[in-house]
Amino acid sequence: MNEIIKGYRLDWKDVLYIIVGSFLISFSFQVFLLPNDIISGGVASLSIILHELTNISPALIQYAFNIPLLILSYFFVGKEVTFKSILGSILFPFFTGLVSPLEPWTQDQFLGAFFGGVLTGIGLGIVYKARSSTGGTSTVAQIIEKYTNLSMGSATLIADGSIILIGFLTFDLEAILYGIICLAVISRAIDIVLVGNINSKTVLIISDQAELIRQEVLEKFDRGVTLLDVRGGYKKDPKEMLMVVISEREITALQEMIIQNDEDAFVVFMSASDVLGRGFSLDKYFPTNQQQ
Repeated sequence: MNEIIKGYRLDWKDVLYIIVGSFLISFSFQVFLLPNDIISGGVASLSIILHELTNISPALIQYAFNIPLLILSYFFVGKEVTFKSILGSILFPFFTGLVSPLEPWTQDQFLGAFFGGVLTGIGLGIVYKARSSTGGTSTVAQIIEKYTNLSMGSATLIADGSIILIGFLTFDLEAILYGIICLAVISRAIDIVLVGNINSKTVLIISDQAELIRQEVLEKFDRGVTLLDVRGGYKKDPKEMLMVVISEREITALQEMIIQNDEDAFVVFMSASDVLGRGFSLDKYFPTNQQQ
């Protein structure tokens, strides 16, 4: 089920990821976070704070904040991501209202913070795999991730941390501390869903469209490419293999690009436990204009 809507292809897998992820986040919000006053960041937590102050439905508050944040996404993240994020920003408040009759699964704040963090992080990770968001501070996290070398988990930690500080308006210090625990769990769960426990991948690519893939890696990902002459073990025919090292947040986009150019490409992803060089650790310590 591929649809063309306003020039953008909406893949059925992306839609499924956004639906499942949004539901998990809403479910976690209702049964773990909201009943235990867990302020873990994001518009969801902001809706808890404002709900305490105004008694307005959290779902309505989430809709109100998502609109201006989607406008920011359009200008800073791009049209395609914003288009997908519209679906997430609609579904998350919708599911929040849908599951509102559910009873809390625990009244223990620590259990609520931990399991709420796990489930929310898994949900966000699934949504991010579709290169989308649920609106709110997920959009802010995407902006941070795009313009820095931070992973999505770390960017989420920064974006949502600001909301936790606002929590001091209505909640005591203990509730805020539980929120910090929850946010740390969310951040880690996002990174695990996206790429496991590693920070970088070494990618080996053998393809008949090696030149096209090489050009796109250089232009779209701004990563170096190493060309290796290899021979097939069966026919012993010469081939060209590309070796690329990419960051965790680029894995999904690289996979999509390779498949678009050559569905029969042979690709191996290997863990790169420590990477030094431009685009990775080098950029963190020296500005680009000093690396000439």
